[in-house]
Amino acid sequence: MLYLVRHGQTDWNLNGQIQGQSDIPLNDTGRTQANNVADKLSRFNLEYIISSDLNRAAETAQIIGNKLNIRVEYDARLREYDFGTLTGMTRKRLDPRSIEAFFTNPTYFDAEPFEDAFIRVRDFMESIDYDKKILVVTHGGVINFVLCYFEDRNNFQPAAYLNKCLHTKIDNSAVLRVKNLESDISDLTILKNTHFFKLPQFYKLPKSK
Repeated sequence: MLYLVRHGQTDWNLNGQIQGQSDIPLNDTGRTQANNVADKLSRFNLEYIISSDLNRAAETAQIIGNKLNIRVEYDARLREYDFGTLTGMTRKRLDPRSIEAFFTNPTYFDAEPFEDAFIRVRDFMESIDYDKKILVVTHGGVINFVLCYFEDRNNFQPAAYLNKCLHTKIDNSAVLRVKNLESDISDLTILKNTHFFKLPQFYKLPKSK
């Protein structure tokens, strides 16, 4: 069983700034969110916590780990997507032409090639033991790459990634669960209050290889 958590809120989240791989800490709201997530996860008997090593995710993971008495491991493959020269900009200041240019050729902005980011996320996903109850603390962009991975483990489709960026809302401190990974009916759900619900657009995942 795999649980995915997006890190808690930062001031840059609050301001609508693109964080990428800049090492921004949680704000007080983010720390409260991390504590609340720990309370929600306490009933699931987690065995491992693996986190991005960027500050905002690492602090989220450490708050959860301290509260649940679970050691946290860190993995750079879980770092947020590198947005290059767009890092620090507010989304409201990006005009549609810049957004279109970015998704057409991110390297024009010195950003990470989408395929490279997908490969590092895929490498991580294929390195973990799904027989264990694992919590992964990471970033919104990485979670979208994880969704792409579950749709097609071997081929990255930029259009699919763009669709997820535009239409899949993963809030700060959101909890997602992936189960039945060895089944044709593997599914991905999102925690709302105390119950898990189907994540829109992701009703069925392919059989694990």
